[in-house]
Amino acid sequence: MALEADETIIAISVNGKTTSSSKEAARHMLVATADGVVDFRRETPTTDWRLQPDMLLAGHHVSALVYDEPTGLLFAGLHFEGGLLVSSDQGKSWEPRNEGLQSGHAYSLLVQHVGEQTILNLGTEPVMFYRSFDLGKSWMAYPKCAEVEGTEHWFFPRSSAHVKHIASPPSQPDTIYICVEQGDLLRTTDGGENWTSISSMEQPDDKFRRDQHRVTFYRDDPNEIFLTTGIGAYHSKDAGESWERLTDTAHPCAYPDPFFVHPTKDLLFMVGAGMNPNPNWGATGTAYPKFMASTDHGRTWQAMMHGMSDPVPGNLEVAAMHVSAEAGVELYTGSACGELYMSRDEAQSWQLISAALPAMSKGPHFRHFLPAAEREAYEAKLKALNAFA
Repeated sequence: MALEADETIIAISVNGKTTSSSKEAARHMLVATADGVVDFRRETPTTDWRLQPDMLLAGHHVSALVYDEPTGLLFAGLHFEGGLLVSSDQGKSWEPRNEGLQSGHAYSLLVQHVGEQTILNLGTEPVMFYRSFDLGKSWMAYPKCAEVEGTEHWFFPRSSAHVKHIASPPSQPDTIYICVEQGDLLRTTDGGENWTSISSMEQPDDKFRRDQHRVTFYRDDPNEIFLTTGIGAYHSKDAGESWERLTDTAHPCAYPDPFFVHPTKDLLFMVGAGMNPNPNWGATGTAYPKFMASTDHGRTWQAMMHGMSDPVPGNLEVAAMHVSAEAGVELYTGSACGELYMSRDEAQSWQLISAALPAMSKGPHFRHFLPAAEREAYEAKLKALNAFA
């Protein structure tokens, strides 16, 4: 199927853009994996997605993938080394754009449009926040994000703390939140020059200290926030000054990450593991992940797993929501063991797109589910890159 220049592309990754919209339904989908980007096409919104033969960025673990329609550029942030790559031809060729970056481990990416200006926001491991005002050709670091009180407590097992997620309400582009995993939720109101720690959700008996995963705004309200963490989900109506805890580690989705707000209904979606990463993930071959929905603003949740494996092998690590006038709400989720699903009916049922993709994984999470010899080889590779302790 030929790709039209103005065709809508769904780009799915762990730490890139997770929601998108268009008038016509997308016919082109790119999915970031631990071994490159896989390419899918479909003829119509009701026909099956078809895997294309060519792997993009083969051999690279892509953490953040964003297709930016206004510029026609595809951005790929790479785990461990390589930094940011940019493509102007939907992934056929790539150009590195890393001038000014102090780390090649690009973890999270947010693209903003402010008037006529396109701003790239990049988070790395180790923790640093960068912005680019020339489509990634040069980067400016904002070091005060790593100078807040309490950075001595920042920690991540076998690696180092990183900027897991970047979010900004469209109506307030200079207000930016970054989730440090694990360590803190930080906010700037001046485009990154100064940062404030938001720790009002913290309790003395929390299992992990400020293990922040993702900030999601409730539609166009910059003050209403849903926060997913390593110990559950939270809700704030005052931009994080106070929080209501929605779930905890006893919840079926004990370790939530992706989170979506339905565009018109009082309907929320949350995705994550049934337990935090630990040796049992590998021992059982599953993290007992759940895709869940709430119709009461997050106070109660229902598992929405009809059509998926029971349990899903590995963990559901990626998810995306695309909304179009032609096809309505389409949901996608993929696992660390290579299963990719979609739902056309607001998660009431799921269709398997592919069961044999490379792992879709946040960092090295997928290693838990590898056979012993493959895991050992993979960890040796990371140690050689100084990316694994």
